[in-house]
Amino acid sequence: MRVGTLGNVVFEVSDTRVFTPSQVTRERKARIEEHQVQGALPCVEFIAPELGTFSISMTLSAALGVNPMREADSLGAMCKRGEVNRLILGGLNWGKVIIESVTQDWRNSGPGGVHTIGLTLALKEYH
Repeated sequence: MRVGTLGNVVFEVSDTRVFTPSQVTRERKARIEEHQVQGALPCVEFIAPELGTFSISMTLSAALGVNPMREADSLGAMCKRGEVNRLILGGLNWGKVIIESVTQDWRNSGPGGVHTIGLTLALKEYH
């Protein structure tokens, strides 16, 4: 069952493959300016909204039908190329995003390569 996509990357779960986010966070911020006033408290001015950010964490495991290195390298290449992709999660279209960083935590390696990688994607809204 497909649970979402990031461009051509499909987040899915089936009886032979589990490739899904374990945690997703979204942050919205405001851009504000603080003006100093002599002898008084500063004045705060709202300028505009900031671009939204997302953090997506997942575990890539060979035991769950995923090639951890191939998937991690593919997402890293998307970051390196500065690809802009649409993020869809849980049936919701979150708009276009760019991968700011890909963090890999190699948890289990042995003969034949890495078997488990904890992966965190930092995404920024693309406008």
